[in-house]
Amino acid sequence: MCACSNRGSSLPKDSQHVKALGDTDKLNDDIRRAVTIGIDECFLTFPKPKRGDWVTLHKEEGQTVQEFERTKRTVPHSSHKTIYIQPIGPFDHPRAPSLEAISEFSSNYFPGCELEILPQIEFSDFSKHLQTGKRINKYSKQPQYLTGFIIGHLKKMKRRERKNDRRELFCIGVTMADIYPEASWNFVYGLASIDDGIGIYSFARLDPAFPDIEAAGPCTDEERTLIFRRAIGVFVHEVIHLFGFEHCIYYSCLMNGAESEEEIDRQPLYLCPVCLRKMYSAMGKEKQHFNVIEMYTKMLDGCKRLNLKDELQWYKNRLNILNRTADN
Repeated sequence: MCACSNRGSSLPKDSQHVKALGDTDKLNDDIRRAVTIGIDECFLTFPKPKRGDWVTLHKEEGQTVQEFERTKRTVPHSSHKTIYIQPIGPFDHPRAPSLEAISEFSSNYFPGCELEILPQIEFSDFSKHLQTGKRINKYSKQPQYLTGFIIGHLKKMKRRERKNDRRELFCIGVTMADIYPEASWNFVYGLASIDDGIGIYSFARLDPAFPDIEAAGPCTDEERTLIFRRAIGVFVHEVIHLFGFEHCIYYSCLMNGAESEEEIDRQPLYLCPVCLRKMYSAMGKEKQHFNVIEMYTKMLDGCKRLNLKDELQWYKNRLNILNRTADN
């Protein structure tokens, strides 16, 4: 668990859901229907927090669509729309999720953008100064790396190796190593530096065998599905932060904050109406590629291939509602 002070958040009322979504009259028909039709049937309100949940430990005010649209943020356009995935350390362990599968599934959340996996780098490539951020976690007894030093190295790589790369929108570091954001914290799943367009996240604790991953045998089918689902959720969550999103407190949503694997598992692999509309706005001129029915259909196909049963049922139900109302 992350070490921090108890600063609970107040949860929104129904009227605040409407205010957060904002005026929808001028939206095109596709996105307007997606954020206004069948909402109570498909989207659960934010769950009542349990002791130790993210919102009981972190102050969250929520972010309306209007507030999001006023923020300074990176917007994809023309050829400036590539999200790089930078593997750090080995990914050849039999329990490691497939980066290719994660990239393919995640691309559905960002229509108009492209995801590309970069060649793997090693922690030994970091300067000696950056390697001072390595420590042994006192609970897991596993090595951990400081997120700020990793982001610093990725920034340096961007300046040196991709200085003239006009395609780059964001760069996300991914690793099987455990990470932490500062000395007082036990760990963190991921961290995004919005100003730099760089994020880092770790698969390590997504494996139910952690911290004994090396000693664990091959994944069962159930474990592989669980690890992949968690990896998708954390990865997409971190990328969306880079677009300027704050945590969602309006509905049960992929953008809810999480303090534990239990909270990650409660999060759905879809965006609530407020965050879906924000993502539409985030695409800038590339929103011409933003078609919710097409997105959901691709998500549905991905869920079938990857055996994500709960998500498969949700996307099937949501598509049925949107297609049914379109025919009326």
